[in-house]
Amino acid sequence: MADDKQVRVILWCVPRTVSTAFAKCMSNLDDVQIINEPYVSAFIRGPEMFQPSLAKNQVKIMAKTSQVDLGFDAGWETDKATYKSIKENVLMAEYPDKKVVFVKDMAYGIAWKLHMLPEGYRHAFLIRNPVKVFLSWKKVLEKVGKVHECEYPLENNNNLTSEKYFFGESFQLYEHLVKTGIEPNPVIIDSDDLLENPEFILREFCKRTGIQYKDELLSWNAGDSVVQKWKFSKHFMKGNQLSGYYNNAFASQSFYKSNPPADRADLQEDVKICVEASMPYYEKMYALRLHEKKAIIILLWDFKKC
Repeated sequence: MADDKQVRVILWCVPRTVSTAFAKCMSNLDDVQIINEPYVSAFIRGPEMFQPSLAKNQVKIMAKTSQVDLGFDAGWETDKATYKSIKENVLMAEYPDKKVVFVKDMAYGIAWKLHMLPEGYRHAFLIRNPVKVFLSWKKVLEKVGKVHECEYPLENNNNLTSEKYFFGESFQLYEHLVKTGIEPNPVIIDSDDLLENPEFILREFCKRTGIQYKDELLSWNAGDSVVQKWKFSKHFMKGNQLSGYYNNAFASQSFYKSNPPADRADLQEDVKICVEASMPYYEKMYALRLHEKKAIIILLWDFKKC
């Protein structure tokens, strides 16, 4: 590990929470190394693949992505990425010239192997209203399926919705971090709060994780040039070249306000099933999220102690 002055942070997410845009935002920090979705790449594509029912589809996908030439070295070969190699060779690797190591990953990728959590990291969470998450996730699955001639029905829980619909694993990880004392009070961000007031949320996030805030976090350049400096699953990057699931985030230049969620009564049945299953976990984490009123109370309490 690097010296004590280096800050290492993992932001644990559920899909479709503007997490990739958040990682682009963090790319504007001075001397930062971004690591994108290491454990979830092992979960979905690696030799310890948690969902063997997906193997047939993976053969099709790997055949197409192997033909893509990225033109740059994105990082690791996903089909060889064990959890041990991700922990030791990516997350616990030395980054001596970096002040910050920022990791964006999905909680469901580590929830079944909590003993593989890396040491020396601060932990935070990014959540979003499940209605928005699963409406967007369904569109992604449909697009990926069309490009790779695979079927990913959202209503089948063996197909790229995790056992506890992403939110359950996030809450499981949250409880583990608190109970073990690894992270007694993890920062929880709701992405709609982030989109509504990015400066406040980013200032508080940086303050509570030990990162030096700078106003340059509020805007960034469009395109994937900065992404080429990230540590990344080569397979995921090649898949994006074909399916474009990161394209909106890569094209972004700042955080934009979000529209209200759709009415739950109007949702298609497959989306509704996912929303209903995940909503109890979301509501528990939402109640603990970072927001302005809570921040003011904490500030007053700290002042009182002084």
